Amino acid sequence: MRWMREAVIGATLFVLAGCAPGGGQERANEILAEARAQLAPDRRTVVFDIRPDVRGRFLTLYGEVHDPELKERLMRFIRETGEFEPVDSLRTLPDPALGTKTIGIVSLSVANLRQKPSHPAELGTQALLGTPVRILKKERGWLYVQTPDGYLCWTDDTVAEMTPEEYEVWLGQQRLIVTTEFAFVRAAASPSSLPVSDVVAGCILGLKGRVGSSYEVLYPDGRTGYLDQNLAEPLRPWLMRAKATPQSVVATAERFMGIPYLWGGTSAKGMDCSGFTKTVYFLNGIQLPRDAGQQERVGDLVETDDLLTTVQPGDLLFFGFRPNEKRGERVTHVGISLGGARFIHASGDVHINSLNPDDADYSEHRHTTFLRVKRIIGAKQENGLQMLASIPYYRGDEY
Repeated sequence: MRWMREAVIGATLFVLAGCAPGGGQERANEILAEARAQLAPDRRTVVFDIRPDVRGRFLTLYGEVHDPELKERLMRFIRETGEFEPVDSLRTLPDPALGTKTIGIVSLSVANLRQKPSHPAELGTQALLGTPVRILKKERGWLYVQTPDGYLCWTDDTVAEMTPEEYEVWLGQQRLIVTTEFAFVRAAASPSSLPVSDVVAGCILGLKGRVGSSYEVLYPDGRTGYLDQNLAEPLRPWLMRAKATPQSVVATAERFMGIPYLWGGTSAKGMDCSGFTKTVYFLNGIQLPRDAGQQERVGDLVETDDLLTTVQPGDLLFFGFRPNEKRGERVTHVGISLGGARFIHASGDVHINSLNPDDADYSEHRHTTFLRVKRIIGAKQENGLQMLASIPYYRGDEY
């Protein structure tokens, strides 16, 4: 019976090594793929960098996630399969090596945030002066950060790193928001003095006081300067008044006519299509997700006819590829309706087109790739919209 004993021992070792018929490691990979699809489907907003190692029924998880709740949900997901007992060797961000400085405030007019910690890497998005970011880790002088809309990217641009206590001090002071498309903060309260930096619409600065017709402003990194009062407003009163209407959204969009297209851009210096829609709605008190495909998932669906007669100014028009036997639907572009078939969007630059073949600015390409319309103004809150006044950083301590 020796051969039977050897067969049993061999099979046991095979299982303990995680290599049972069907593949323990392969099955672990499948379970992690299922977990990612359910718990972390969007790599742009969730850190789910995990490597499995199988030893019998024990599945050790290496790598990192971006918050403790996600890790707990992952452990529960694995246990509920009944196939493995998870062993936690994951690192939860922020990296403990950061110490207490896990909050950052962007300190230059427009910070470039890239997909990898390298200047040649793709520009994922931008963050304006005064934007708070969650610092997750550092690598070779680069910061891995998460913006208020959840976007994850790397930057080596100027970010003032703060402890929670320092952040509360910054948050508790008076602040102002830049309302003009482009301007300069100057070293003295004189239009002829040297610039401290440029600013763009949506930048947020500390407000120290007033000198003549200028605001005295404070940067997150401690610099000071002066900005003409006609170019900005105190943040809290502005936030209380900011309300998206069809008229206000269209008027804001038209202010950026001719601004050049920039992949990853979200400012008056250059915008991509979703950066344009995001900026316009931000300046009207609403935070949209970053990318077109993400924006398509918020708001209320608008039923349309061939002439788009039900489409109102301010609605978002989405374009892309319809699903077929090889792939699912892909949203690739977004614009803001001017009402009916005409819309304004960033493509080459910010300009107006129409989906009506009878119009002089008709775009056949956009007509053939048109997918649907979503309504943001007046949409149900449960459909993914986030008002700036509901975000603690913007509303401050008085709300």
